Amino acid sequence: MVENIINIVKNNIISNNLINKNDKVIVAVSGGPDSMCLVDSLYKLKEELEFEIIVAHVNHGIREESEQEKVYVETYCKERNIPFNYLKVDIPALSKEQKISEETCGRNVRYEFFEELRKKENANTIAVAHNLNDNVETVLLNIIRGCGLKGLTGMDFKFNNIIRPLLTIEKRDILLYNKELELNPCFDKTNEEEIYLRNKVRLSLIPSLQELNPNFITNINRMRNILKEDNDFIEYYVEEIFKKVIIEEDDSKIIFNFSLFMDEHDSIKNRIVRKIIEKKISNLDGIESIHVLDIIKLLKNNIRGKKYIIGNKFTIEILKKNIAVIY
Repeated sequence: MVENIINIVKNNIISNNLINKNDKVIVAVSGGPDSMCLVDSLYKLKEELEFEIIVAHVNHGIREESEQEKVYVETYCKERNIPFNYLKVDIPALSKEQKISEETCGRNVRYEFFEELRKKENANTIAVAHNLNDNVETVLLNIIRGCGLKGLTGMDFKFNNIIRPLLTIEKRDILLYNKELELNPCFDKTNEEEIYLRNKVRLSLIPSLQELNPNFITNINRMRNILKEDNDFIEYYVEEIFKKVIIEEDDSKIIFNFSLFMDEHDSIKNRIVRKIIEKKISNLDGIESIHVLDIIKLLKNNIRGKKYIIGNKFTIEILKKNIAVIY
């Protein structure tokens, strides 16, 4: 199993251009079986593929075992001469202060730490240990919350500075990898408690679906691969139009010619409007389908001076026939 997983990780890296020669990679390591499989496989490949790894470990201050996990990961790194970086944060206190869930707060803190470390070390990417089971969970969560085609494709091998070399590997194989190498990883007991929606999906929903079809994990992955091909084509098509739509942009505004996409299919129009919004405010948080439809209606009416305002997020205004601005 060890050699098989090493080969899969190597193929994922090369096929998806995750790591290049002389790259420096920040590896997020909690000490659990997934992250230990990740760091160990990358450690075994770094000489052959000619890259460096730096480990980042975060203590969320939630569980008593966290200190032991820190020692475990640090010891692993020392034995292999891998640079080790550590952050301890009181997530329960910080989440109350920010009035967000501990889960969200912890994720925000982790990724901020990883990105700061990436910049400090002049590293290229941040490797995280999401596996095939995680991706299936993500697809199911997206379905439960309501999603479009993109949501059904789950996570990608690469997103911005994040890479996921284990994305095609099942959890059961990762556990075997740890067992065969006697890595003795740490196990987070909260992962076995149905306190978060993701845990409920993992512990209750997926096992129930596997009773109906033992190949459920494989079939969902096959589905997402097919849908990803379709989504990639649509995104490519949208990007080609989007390049022509933008007339002028700076930090304060984007001026665009909407006549170049108003005759397109509704699916394409919706995506371009979302892309314009995301380009301006960097995200789509709080942007719902009704907002996009209202904006398209504004553009269709094409009346100079008319505006569409979403709180303090942005305003879209018709400057003249076929030309609008978002600011």
